[in-house]
Amino acid sequence: MKLFSRKKSAPFILAGLLVLLTGCTMPFGGEESSYDTGIELLTAHDYNGALEQFRMAMDNGEKSADIYRAKGIAEYSLGDYAAAEASFTEALDLCGGIPDSRAVDIACYLAQTFVDQGDDVRAIEVYTAILDLDKGNEDAHYLRGLCYLRQGDRERADEDFEIILSRSPGQYDRILSIYQGMSDAGYTAEGRKMLDSILSENAEAMTSFEKGRFYYALGNNEEAKRYLEEANNETVEERSDVRIPIVILLGEVAQDLGDDSYAISVYRRFLQDDQSQASIYNALGVCEMRMGSYGDALTDFQIGLGLNDDRQNAALMRNMVAAYEHMGSYDTAAQMMQEYLALVPTDEEAIRENIFLSSRVAEEEQQVEEEKE
Repeated sequence: MKLFSRKKSAPFILAGLLVLLTGCTMPFGGEESSYDTGIELLTAHDYNGALEQFRMAMDNGEKSADIYRAKGIAEYSLGDYAAAEASFTEALDLCGGIPDSRAVDIACYLAQTFVDQGDDVRAIEVYTAILDLDKGNEDAHYLRGLCYLRQGDRERADEDFEIILSRSPGQYDRILSIYQGMSDAGYTAEGRKMLDSILSENAEAMTSFEKGRFYYALGNNEEAKRYLEEANNETVEERSDVRIPIVILLGEVAQDLGDDSYAISVYRRFLQDDQSQASIYNALGVCEMRMGSYGDALTDFQIGLGLNDDRQNAALMRNMVAAYEHMGSYDTAAQMMQEYLALVPTDEEAIRENIFLSSRVAEEEQQVEEEKE
């Protein structure tokens, strides 16, 4: 069972999934339109319900770029990439050929549907068109660079990445994302060479946290831990949003070094000051699971889920399924899996596991019936 301990770098389309959509109108009298209801359902991750509302809006004659964009997001979230492609294409057509920020936004969604259908060539065409309109769009350069990497075209990928690095040399989030893309495409050694060069040139200007992240990416966990401990001590009086990424990464480095007890102490130290962060409860629960403390882990996952953080709910539900399984509560695990799949219907691994859980529950029910006889 894979545990979800931190938020992975999501595709660009998912990053904007819950962004407030423009063009929302309210009919005369204040009654909420089907489109407005669809947006609310989309924000609540009820993709099927949102899709139904958008179709109702279209049946009532409400056809606009915003509706097709929202419909495409719902379809994408349900894993229907071909339908999403059609919706985003229609949304672009309804933009009337005006190369504004909305058209660029929709084009980015369209490109992602091509990526997820394995068509990097068409995705590159869309990103190139975006850059023709918006030459400063670093997201398009980055994502096109990833497409080139998957095609084995290092030269063109490097050209896109060099543009980003020359414009924003201090954007370490972006630099680390480029490294991850290079590593995923089989260019780990080249990516580490890039990180080594940037680290040596900028070390004096980098924060302890930034150095820790670079050393972690480079696989030097001892140095990463040293700098992350410095960062953790330096920011102990800072806001939680500053401390959380430091605490999460320090805990993960400690676990990679085999020191789960230290990781747990880091998380619990944070929770002494702030009990409102679902991500910390999730990280703590994952670590407790590794140590075999499934009851404690389940309690922490439940506390985290009770905080109702949209950014963490899916990971917490998925990890609760694992905890219930380890504790032998397959019926409860199956129920939680249904809730998780309602939120993340495209998780293929979870879909396969759901089949196993359903069969396991059916076997237990059959056994109970046989014992009654």
